[in-house]
Amino acid sequence: MAFSASKKRETKLKGPTVKGRLLIPSAVVERWYEKQMNAVTHSMIEDYREQVKAALDRSQVKTFFAEDSSVSSIFAAIFARMNEKWTRVYQGFATKTAKEFVDKSEQHADASTLFSLSTMGVQQPTKAYNANVANTLAASVNFNHTLITGIQKEVHEKIHTAVMLSLTSPDPAQQGQSGIESALKEVSGFSKKRIELIAIDQNSKLYSALSDERMLQNGIEEFEWAHSSAGKTPRPSHVAKDGMIFKLNDPRLWEGPKADQGPPGWAIRCRCRKLPVIT
Repeated sequence: MAFSASKKRETKLKGPTVKGRLLIPSAVVERWYEKQMNAVTHSMIEDYREQVKAALDRSQVKTFFAEDSSVSSIFAAIFARMNEKWTRVYQGFATKTAKEFVDKSEQHADASTLFSLSTMGVQQPTKAYNANVANTLAASVNFNHTLITGIQKEVHEKIHTAVMLSLTSPDPAQQGQSGIESALKEVSGFSKKRIELIAIDQNSKLYSALSDERMLQNGIEEFEWAHSSAGKTPRPSHVAKDGMIFKLNDPRLWEGPKADQGPPGWAIRCRCRKLPVIT
């Protein structure tokens, strides 16, 4: 059944519901983004490990470790220098990577959304760079830049706290080089989980926003909620929405528990999908 949009792309087909293909964020883009962030963060943690180890190997530190205030001064100088270095590294990395991530996400969102619309009969679906799309892209670049540089700040603070705690803690598990190594392993685990969450969440949110824009540009204002059963603990409010038809700007999407609000894929770790429809 063919559907030819008007110049304003507002015309809808009357009769049975026509459905497109599921709109699914790119797992490839998500993994690429996660890999890039993990690589630079691993390099940072290893650099800190080497610098701390070199300091601990100094005879002065070995002799007066946990006893002399000069030891704190040595580590304070090391961390000030390392923080300055890696702040610069992450600023450059974030500028490049945030833009690349947004570009890759946009390419996938455009291709998959326009393909979905073509399968439901929209003739020559279009993409246009209007103010809404431009604002979405710019805001995403800026926000992801902030998220990436935030990783550096969080990792630095956690390593700094672990090392300084090793100088004063009465807990043997937190003292000396073994305590520091243990803390570095925890920091590494923390950073990987944090990065995974950023990659999943931002990939899904940006895709959702861009696919909405492309649908609206082509006169498609509604979608069917397709619930995913992939999660271990399904959100009851999302299960209830399965199969329901919503407007893209439907206020009902923002009802219910705050953590569950938004269109499919918007809530953290939500794997539900949109199915463009013409009713």
